[in-house]
Amino acid sequence: MNPENSNGIQEASSERMKSLEPPYKPSWIDLFNRWVEELPVNVWVFHLLFGIMLILIQLLFLWIDDGLHAGELLPIIIFNGLATPFLLALIYQLDKQALAALNSMHPALEVTAPEFSDYQYKLSTMPLLAPLVAGLVLMISTILTPQVAVSPVRYAALEQMPVFSVVFHIIDKSSAFLFGVVLYHIIRQLRMVNFINSNHVRVNLFHLGPLQAFSSLTASTAIAMLVFVYTWMLINPELLADPVLIGYVTIFSLIAISIFVWPLWGVHKVIDSEKNKALHEISLRFEAVLSKFNQSMDDEDYAATDKLHGTISSLEIQHKRIRAVSTWPWRSETARLGLTAIALPLMLMIIQYFILQALG
Repeated sequence: MNPENSNGIQEASSERMKSLEPPYKPSWIDLFNRWVEELPVNVWVFHLLFGIMLILIQLLFLWIDDGLHAGELLPIIIFNGLATPFLLALIYQLDKQALAALNSMHPALEVTAPEFSDYQYKLSTMPLLAPLVAGLVLMISTILTPQVAVSPVRYAALEQMPVFSVVFHIIDKSSAFLFGVVLYHIIRQLRMVNFINSNHVRVNLFHLGPLQAFSSLTASTAIAMLVFVYTWMLINPELLADPVLIGYVTIFSLIAISIFVWPLWGVHKVIDSEKNKALHEISLRFEAVLSKFNQSMDDEDYAATDKLHGTISSLEIQHKRIRAVSTWPWRSETARLGLTAIALPLMLMIIQYFILQALG
């Protein structure tokens, strides 16, 4: 064999191996979710059983501390037990939904096969260290929050049960850590969605379906994030009297709206640009046809006038059809559902806050 050919084959093989290597190591959360996916039990059944186990562990230590009579702790015990598996399942679900959206959008993307594979990996896999840092930051902020905000009334009972209190706070701070990981996951994943939408889409104004694929992901992400926050406020209604916590919820709600809209802004601008370009081209044709139409009228060439009249009607139909194209890459029902789910609970909380203030 020719040594040059042999070297060429080895180099090509080496390049293929590099293309198959992931760009970075996956986070431990991704490794855990992949392990769960490979189990013989359904993913959702596993997370439900995981949540029930965490609830039973808390109840066991509550019994050891002779605190089963403290019924006011039951709502936060249930929330505490379900929070961790909910957040793990949320990351898993958002990754699956992102991959499904990317595959649906593939016909409208201008990417090479290696680029598409790279986006598949990056959309569904976090790097190793960054999620740990994000989780630690939010966990520390959660520990410090009682210094500036009101603690839930139910927490007062924890002071009488030292053993249970330790177990409760370990599980509680674990979910706070995971919430930080989820926030990092959301920001990172949706930044990538925005980049793909801004740089790789090929727009067909008469076939916008593929460009709407990521809207269900952004709506689901926004709603799921607020489910966690709103549920916590629901089981601790006295927190609605604290303006600091109301401010937190308001900020999270505004972030949720941004989560729904911002990743789709890039493709919105691309569609809007293509729409304006198409309308401009029709306007130029209008100008040319109208000039010929007026000339045929002046020349009393009525046969040409009739032909041009049909052309003008066709251009009017095209203009009307293109003007009706929505430049926002989502279905109207998706937008209504997402914005209602985000805004309505916040409005009710604010109204309840003012009612509580008025009633003292």
